[in-house]
Amino acid sequence: MAAKILVVDKVHESLVARLSEQGLVCEVNRELTYDDFIALPDEYLGLIIRSRFVVDKKALLSKPSLRFVVRIGSGVENIDTEFAERCGVKVLSTPEGNAPSVAEHALGLLLAALRHTAAADKEVRRGEWLREKNKGCEIGPRTIGIIGYGHTGPAFARLLKPFGCKIYAYDKFKSGFGSTDVIEAPLETLLEKCDVLSLHINYLPENHYFINKNLINQAQHPFILINTSRGLAVNTADVVEGLQKGKIQYACLDVLEYENVRLKNAAKEDWQEPMRQLAEMDNVILTPHIAGQTTDAERRHAEVAFEKIMQVLKEL
Repeated sequence: MAAKILVVDKVHESLVARLSEQGLVCEVNRELTYDDFIALPDEYLGLIIRSRFVVDKKALLSKPSLRFVVRIGSGVENIDTEFAERCGVKVLSTPEGNAPSVAEHALGLLLAALRHTAAADKEVRRGEWLREKNKGCEIGPRTIGIIGYGHTGPAFARLLKPFGCKIYAYDKFKSGFGSTDVIEAPLETLLEKCDVLSLHINYLPENHYFINKNLINQAQHPFILINTSRGLAVNTADVVEGLQKGKIQYACLDVLEYENVRLKNAAKEDWQEPMRQLAEMDNVILTPHIAGQTTDAERRHAEVAFEKIMQVLKEL
């Protein structure tokens, strides 16, 4: 009997097609719930998922035959990676797939902040024509700080290079990545020198509320904050306070700490006070976790996932 792979989230059609060409049976069910998954028979070699449900200890124990889980995207916080390893289940992700898309979105947010695009758009629609008020700044003279230098950090740096700005980067898990274009530096240096801080880190327990009141207060001058990584890496209440006090000049947030496991924000009537305050501020841009959501990224995710699955199958 051919090995079966269960696909429970949207993936580019080429992934299922290529896996099928290799003699694998792909069962696609994008309506499957956590309980449905638990109830399924133990007949799957692999699971391909985004954020449909958590793959916790109970889910893994329900499928002893499972040998790999592919999380399409970068974060694997909805998977119990430690228990999966103990069960002999490989956990794969595809951060290479959407790195260019996330980097472009971060650049778009930075340009919008520096040129007051969102506020100016609203004003013109109201009949206001405030040219002097919306006088902006260029990227070139700014000093950019990149926090996290895995896949999206370098992609963002490559987009910034033609603007001629100075770029610093910090990553607590790696070193030796500095170049003529990017200055590797400790976090303290970024807080001292940078006009922009852009987050490109995974969500790990040690990264919970990475951006907090203490860090914000250490910054030597007002800065633009960009977060296209994970919502729980930023303490929203502290960011609101930083904006109110002028410590943060502008906040560009594609992700929010209030997102659930499906990466959806709470309904407006259920918003907590910091979320309500953010939504009312003119120097805040909010987007619905779309930095990595492009058709091009979907295709690259499929290519990366296919190659990683093939490698796992060779090792079985």
